[in-house]
Amino acid sequence: MSPLLRTPRSVTSPLAADEPTARVRAHLHEARSATREEKRRSLAFTLYGIALVGAFWGIPGLLAAARAGHSGQRPSAAMTDVVTSLPVTFPVVLLLVLLGMARAAVWRGPVLVDQPTVSWLLRTPVRRGPLLLPRLAASAGTTAAVGLALGAATGFLLYGSGPHPWPAATLAGAWAGVAAGVMTSAVGVCVERYDRHVLRHGARLFALAWTALAVVVAVAALAVSRGTPAWSAGLFLWSGPWGWSAQPLVAAMGGPAPWWGLGAALSVASLAALALLAVRETPLIPVGALRRRATVASAVATSLVMLDLRQARAGLPSLQESRSRPAVRLPPPRHPRLLVPWRDATALLRATGRLGWAAVWTTTAVALTVTAPQVREDARELVCVVAFVAQYLAAAQLTEPARLESDDVRRSAGLPWTARQLALWHALVPAVLLCAGLGIGAAVCASAGVARPGLAVLVGAVPAFVAAALVSSYRGVIPAHILVGTQTPMGSTAPVQTFVWYLRGPLAALIVTVPVLVSVVHDGTYSPLRLVVQLAAGAGGLWWAGRTAHRLLRG
Repeated sequence: MSPLLRTPRSVTSPLAADEPTARVRAHLHEARSATREEKRRSLAFTLYGIALVGAFWGIPGLLAAARAGHSGQRPSAAMTDVVTSLPVTFPVVLLLVLLGMARAAVWRGPVLVDQPTVSWLLRTPVRRGPLLLPRLAASAGTTAAVGLALGAATGFLLYGSGPHPWPAATLAGAWAGVAAGVMTSAVGVCVERYDRHVLRHGARLFALAWTALAVVVAVAALAVSRGTPAWSAGLFLWSGPWGWSAQPLVAAMGGPAPWWGLGAALSVASLAALALLAVRETPLIPVGALRRRATVASAVATSLVMLDLRQARAGLPSLQESRSRPAVRLPPPRHPRLLVPWRDATALLRATGRLGWAAVWTTTAVALTVTAPQVREDARELVCVVAFVAQYLAAAQLTEPARLESDDVRRSAGLPWTARQLALWHALVPAVLLCAGLGIGAAVCASAGVARPGLAVLVGAVPAFVAAALVSSYRGVIPAHILVGTQTPMGSTAPVQTFVWYLRGPLAALIVTVPVLVSVVHDGTYSPLRLVVQLAAGAGGLWWAGRTAHRLLRG
């Protein structure tokens, strides 16, 4: 045994039992001093960059909020609606953050150790608590600090919406952010602690959780559309720790939270209980869970440094489906040419999450297009861009089978078609599903009496955005010369080249289609010439996707 771990046999007191752990920690503290100093420098540089970005983008908004608050001017209708809906929307946002961080804890929990620690140190007879609890404290502290900054900024921005004291709004927002950070850290520890059960049943559990959250969001949207009645405010504010933490901010903004002191007390008590639970469960995290997260985090970090986003996503662990759930099987096609669409449809039916997100993004695109004529004229262009970005994201979810094929060329090696033909066949199912989703959205809008000509523009842009998604699916690994760039008097061109290389497909589609939607929103007519422009963009995009697939699969 190593002399660091050797202890006299005659020592039996509890304090002496911790002596090997204390000696190991002292030795590691001395041996890792250079590494800690390097991490401090890296952290300082990161904070400096964040401060610069925040000063450039955040300070103007904060100054505008401060001027609005001091001037006492009447807030806009949109800001008034935001403040009115705060008792419903803010707890929903906190709940969304909580569930999202719980899902992220599957591959990167709050307790994250390095490879030497998990490979060597945790196998030795040392106590895990003194080794793992500092990691938890650092992670929870970082998350709470980020939440504090975001919450304080949110409270200060909301302060400009009316005659509310800025210290109360800022402190209440900061408290909600800190509460969100503590809650996410505690839930992440529980995900790590029961890692085996999460991997085995997590797909079903998270599917139920996301479904329940979708119902909550639907109820919240209904309540906001009816002016946030009192029953909805009370329901969401007292629904759990996420609602209790939001009550001080709602009260600071003059909202319906008369018992916010009790809500704050319940929030403090729940956070204390969650913190104690996290401290108790941290030493019990299995070594396998720590090893898996250390391996995945290292691989993802390496992929991100190399800007290989696809490899980073492929390194994330997937949750197992329930064994009792039968695999979806479509009847095989009778014509050989329908083999690729049949395989794409089967893959999407087995990955229901892709279909769900495609529906969400399609609904977002339809909603933004319908509301675009009602927004201010100077903001219509931005709304049109966001609507088309949502449509591209929906198309990207539906072209996932093509991306899987580009990652593993063996899937298409035995098919009797060229890479260009395969790309065209892969466009069939996404185009049909996207047109069907947009058609359903247009029918719902027509039945509600809010149909707009812009909805036809979305349908006409389907070929262009499906082609853009296929270009992204077949882009492959970023070339080395793109990362190197060219030195100019303005600096290196590598960041701009990398950005354009990764987003060249959607950028090209947006450049062609956004002016069409903006013009239709302004004048309310969708002429045949505009349809021809969109279809020409789709044809060019499909040719480009075929060329990209040929270079990747056959080049």
